[in-house]
Amino acid sequence: MNRIVVIGAGSWGAAIASALMRATHKTSNPQKIIVLARRQESVDSLALGHCLHLPDTTLAMPIAATTDPACIDDADLVFVAVPVVANEASFLMIRDRQKDRHTDRKPATIVLCAKGIGKAADGRAMLLTELAADLLPSQPLAVFSGPSFADEVFAGLPAALVTASLDLSVVNEIQNAFDGSNLRLYSNDDPVGVALAGAMKNVIAIAAGCAVGAGFGDNAKAAILTRGLAEIARFATLMEAKPDTIFGLAGVGDLALTCAGPHSRNMAFGIALGRGEAPPAKLAEGSQTVSQLAGLAKSKNIDLPITNAVNKLVNHNWDLHEVVASLLARRAGAE
Repeated sequence: MNRIVVIGAGSWGAAIASALMRATHKTSNPQKIIVLARRQESVDSLALGHCLHLPDTTLAMPIAATTDPACIDDADLVFVAVPVVANEASFLMIRDRQKDRHTDRKPATIVLCAKGIGKAADGRAMLLTELAADLLPSQPLAVFSGPSFADEVFAGLPAALVTASLDLSVVNEIQNAFDGSNLRLYSNDDPVGVALAGAMKNVIAIAAGCAVGAGFGDNAKAAILTRGLAEIARFATLMEAKPDTIFGLAGVGDLALTCAGPHSRNMAFGIALGRGEAPPAKLAEGSQTVSQLAGLAKSKNIDLPITNAVNKLVNHNWDLHEVVASLLARRAGAE
């Protein structure tokens, strides 16, 4: 039996677990799925088919959950579905729990589900793929991303996502786990490109939200999406990612969904900034990522105008109109 652990009982963790449960119920492939939660309240809610973070979403089937990290010991697949800032702690927990694993069993495959930039012990900004490889050098790694609102996935609505790894057998393992579910999972061999696109699209969505909130019009939003995609592609090339990745589900697909409207937390965050209002309390990963992303770009000596503009708004208290004026004052180059 394939043993699968989803670390994180938030909206995305619950959504992933629900899709895995649907796969188990619709196929003859036996899987044991369990969610590792921080609070007993989350465990009790999932047992009833509910997610505390998705109170308005259609009831799903009961999902097994626990607060005991011992469930990781014998896991074959571990989905890390916690906010970016909690990834390092999750990696260290996995390392601790699997260090005494029997030598006749391969290490668990670790699937990175957060979209953002991590931070090394010395303060350097790092892609989550780099951070995971540093802390879990013996574990097979994959990235799981694409256009997917958690409430729709949890409710059983269809979605197409991508899973990326340098090892095709790892990708096949993850695809098989979702076979028969509401998720159609495409393979990809560019984990760096998928991880970078997922992190950057949240920042671009905040910028697009600012344009909407400030009433700059559809023309401005379209310009931000287009030039934002160019930023992602330019940075991805520098990071030796594949251009096709940026124009697939993890890039264009996820960017389009995240910028579609206030259903997206990052878009809603930007709309509030544009209106001069306090941003929503719900976590917008782009607001947590942008400073790390701007720092990573600076260390690579690459200019990301939209990313830097959002960083000024979110972390340096610049006025929105001042930021817009500085962007418009830039000399226009070739597309």
